[in-house]
Amino acid sequence: MIEIETVEHIVIAVIIFLILFNIYLNYNKIENDTINEILKNWAYSKYFFITFIWGVFGGHFFLGSPRPVFGSNWWMPVVLVIILVILLIFIGNKLERSDVLKRRYQLLLLISGVLYGHFFWSQRHIPDISFPWMQP
Repeated sequence: MIEIETVEHIVIAVIIFLILFNIYLNYNKIENDTINEILKNWAYSKYFFITFIWGVFGGHFFLGSPRPVFGSNWWMPVVLVIILVILLIFIGNKLERSDVLKRRYQLLLLISGVLYGHFFWSQRHIPDISFPWMQP
């Protein structure tokens, strides 16, 4: 079993790598090739599910209801979000690559994702969320 500290180090390393790689891409000779530029182009086109899933992760990790809709049932919200994302991918595949999703729809996807992550897939109801370095 992997210890929490090992997972924390892996997450921190991935975040640092992504930041450094994005800085590198920002200063190379190719225009608009940064990670955030590519994700933005994908999200405004056929892969608009990215905006929704980004909101879900934000609501799940950073907000969270003390009483999620499904209670302590952890797998139901995960299955439901997978079904929703597959549905959004299916709808996105019907669009042309040149189609651009309007910002109001992007905002609606983001807000609905945050609400889903907050009320349905909350981790705030878990009583023992703590970080080892913050213990007295």
